[in-house]
Amino acid sequence: MAPVIILIRHGEALHNIDDEWDLPDPSLTEKGVEQSKALAAELEPKFPFGPKECRIVVSPLRRTLQTVKYGFQWLRDRGVPTEVRAEWQETTDNPCDVGDEPSKIKDEWPDLDFSTLDPVYPQKIGLYENSEEAFQRRASFAKNWLSQRPEKCIIVVTHSGFLKRVVKGPKFRNLEYRVYELVEDSDDLKLEETSREVISKQGHRL
Repeated sequence: MAPVIILIRHGEALHNIDDEWDLPDPSLTEKGVEQSKALAAELEPKFPFGPKECRIVVSPLRRTLQTVKYGFQWLRDRGVPTEVRAEWQETTDNPCDVGDEPSKIKDEWPDLDFSTLDPVYPQKIGLYENSEEAFQRRASFAKNWLSQRPEKCIIVVTHSGFLKRVVKGPKFRNLEYRVYELVEDSDDLKLEETSREVISKQGHRL
């Protein structure tokens, strides 16, 4: 059976404040860190899956890695693996959406699993080029990968631009998460939404 998929947009990052797309691989703001901590406080008490039943998947960009650090350390402390995958990076080739070199990222995040990170990263070529055709191919690739996983639950921390290609619906707000089930839809896979939440800085649902 296909896993439950929890899709999450990263917390507020520096480029989100004034649409500063020229900031290279920006970090979370203080508000983004607090949003991520609030997410942890929201999810931990009611999370129904055991450590061997789930996996965290994260984009290689700094703001998503930091969202995992502050929002999901409680799961990682239980032994849930965190896999860094290039297909979940943001879509554009603006500096804010181009990640750092893997050698530097690995030094900063030595406890994350980079073993399956596409070696072309952070180049925006092939599956990752800035074109709608590539975005759609990448979205199909990502959904197919999810459908073949043995876990009962996969948490994905990613970006609003790419999420727009993976699922239908309104734009994800910072630290909004939605829960999906994978279903077959003609010649492609479809993620059907079952619930959604937005976490504010204060930890309240919006």
